[in-house]
Amino acid sequence: MRPHPSAVVVVTLLVSAFLYLSTLKGPVAPAKPPCKPQTTTYQLPLVSSMPHGPTNKVLPGLQVEPDLTVLKSRVCSYTHAAQDWVAQYAIDVGDGPWTLHRKQWEFAVIMEALEKTDKLGEGKRGLGFAVGQEPLARYFVKRGSRVTVSDMPLTGRRREEWASTGQHAGQLENTFRPGVVTLEEYKEKADFVPVDMNNIPKELLQGQYDFIWSCGSLEHVGVGQASLKFILKSLEALKVGGVAAHTTEFLLNGKQTQEEIGLNFFTEKEIRDWVTVIESLGHKVIPLEFAAGTIWDIDEKSDSVGFHRPTNSLQILDLGVIHTSISLIIIKGDSAGKPIPTQLPPRRR
Repeated sequence: MRPHPSAVVVVTLLVSAFLYLSTLKGPVAPAKPPCKPQTTTYQLPLVSSMPHGPTNKVLPGLQVEPDLTVLKSRVCSYTHAAQDWVAQYAIDVGDGPWTLHRKQWEFAVIMEALEKTDKLGEGKRGLGFAVGQEPLARYFVKRGSRVTVSDMPLTGRRREEWASTGQHAGQLENTFRPGVVTLEEYKEKADFVPVDMNNIPKELLQGQYDFIWSCGSLEHVGVGQASLKFILKSLEALKVGGVAAHTTEFLLNGKQTQEEIGLNFFTEKEIRDWVTVIESLGHKVIPLEFAAGTIWDIDEKSDSVGFHRPTNSLQILDLGVIHTSISLIIIKGDSAGKPIPTQLPPRRR
């Protein structure tokens, strides 16, 4: 049976089209999407490489994913810490490589708070408390700010104890590490004073600073409401509109504290009480978020080495409690005529 003429025409057209396309140099490339800025991807530990499964040792209300879109006072979480900008700050501050360590996260969120509130740069002044040998001050100098750095005056046994940790500074040179600015540049814009956080010198409380900061220090101030008293008193160092950026210990799994050894783990209820008092005096706390994300099952052997664990150290089982870090960002209001209350709320555990 002979094929229908129309079928022959169709076949002929298809063969012609094929022969034409085969003469082209290559396939027609699809339209390219708009170019995106180049970003660096940092090699972070995969979730699959972490201890498996959400832990049941942590208060369940905390295991929700955080909002990453705006500046907040917040609990340290894997979701927040795993962002590229956090890793980049670790590089910028001279504390790289990024190892998913909560102390690096603390540096990053303090830097973020001061950058986003426009408190760094030429003409800006900062005051750091208990800075030890942390890297933040030299980054602030690199950004053009002048800084006063301080640490606890120590004598006797306490000096030996803190000196052995590599975290205490007794003079300006102790607060410097090479790599971000030169020592000469640092000395030009930085000065050092010994400061007891429970007894801040009056000359530092004249409203002359654009920002103040402390990184992992509030938990060591003392018992009772000593940490809150320090926060309120230190705000006197700021100009109206100045920013205080603090990080400290946050308790994830219970009500225990370690006041008897000079270390406090603060609960959500306590932090909320702080905010109530701070805002009653006319200041503003950048909204708090207690979302710690998924907290992976914490193994006592691998996570009990605390601050000195080299990598993947966001939540820690230490001294019988599971804890992490929290940031508290405060904008000073006009609190003239509002003295610090003599009676502060008791600690809620």
